[in-house]
Amino acid sequence: MSDIKKIRRCISCGEVLQVENPQEPGFTTTQALQKHVIVLCEQCFAKQNQGHDVLNEPIFNEDFRVILEKARVTKSLIVYLVDLFSYETSFMSEVAEAIRNNPLIVVANKFDILPEKANEEKILEAVKRRAEDADLHPLEYIVASSTKNYKTEEVLKAITKYRGGRNVYIIGAVGSGKSALVNSLLKIYKNPTNFYISTSIYPNTTLEVIEIPLDSRTAMYDTPGLSISNSMIGYFSDEKEVIRTLVPRERIVPRQIIIGTKEVLVFGGVALLEVVNGIRSSYYCYFSNEVKIHRTTSDRAEGFMKSLIRKQQTKPISKKITSSKDFDLYEINVDYGGNREFIDISIAGLGWISFKDRQQTIRIYVPKGVSIYHGLAKL
Repeated sequence: MSDIKKIRRCISCGEVLQVENPQEPGFTTTQALQKHVIVLCEQCFAKQNQGHDVLNEPIFNEDFRVILEKARVTKSLIVYLVDLFSYETSFMSEVAEAIRNNPLIVVANKFDILPEKANEEKILEAVKRRAEDADLHPLEYIVASSTKNYKTEEVLKAITKYRGGRNVYIIGAVGSGKSALVNSLLKIYKNPTNFYISTSIYPNTTLEVIEIPLDSRTAMYDTPGLSISNSMIGYFSDEKEVIRTLVPRERIVPRQIIIGTKEVLVFGGVALLEVVNGIRSSYYCYFSNEVKIHRTTSDRAEGFMKSLIRKQQTKPISKKITSSKDFDLYEINVDYGGNREFIDISIAGLGWISFKDRQQTIRIYVPKGVSIYHGLAKL
């Protein structure tokens, strides 16, 4: 009689799991295979233990490299706009490397959509930590809101203070509010020249920039938005209804949900959080108020999400996500010293979940290529 054995694969990369050779793809431990039904190979498991450093990087436009190289050789001032709703994805490694030796101002934008309890100083410290991780050392950090004209004048004053008679390049990810910032700056900017503000293709590229004259020799360049392909905003860029649901247009109201071992939070039809092991605790979800959150159990999660999608009973719903096979899976063993600190798990482009460190084991399911981050709470 023949035996039939199910071949088990890594839930993330799809490699056949094996315990014989650590140097070959799909290696895991015998203990992991015995302990869990769903298993990550050692290489994929390492991703969640090394923070953002090994996670997905966005696609970098080579034409944009030409712009940054010109800014580098002319030692131009860089105004780096980061999105406070998803600032982890703002500090791209290739961009950071290209601008590391330039004078730099970091503008942390969209402060107006954060919850009312958000502490500006604490937010600033979190952004500083992320910038330092990228080995960036700005001359100044400014927390701002371009749509509310909050600290727009401070941004213009900082540009005047630090540019040293050189050009200024404003850079930032798609959706970071860069255009709104430029519009706010133009309302208080006085053109000291006879030149007009113009839009043109940047030399030796296919990219269009807005050129704002600062004097007879220098200008401020509003550059195109940088790719955020490792964010849900990039992943769903061709689905306008999904983007409208994901991107907050008003102040976020955090939602508190209590779950424990073998319970799951389903975020619309685009992501899940599963508590593999951990005492019942409060999880605070900081997403756009339009994103629907549902609670279920681990054994029902797959069918439950499929039902929500089929019956159009949640938001957002994407044609790209039909089952858990469309997700990358990350497992996080939470342990920040047992001091019960609040921890954040951020999902790029969706928001973040905050909870107390109780040494939980948590799995995060996100669309393939979307990055996640975890660390001490930002609020």
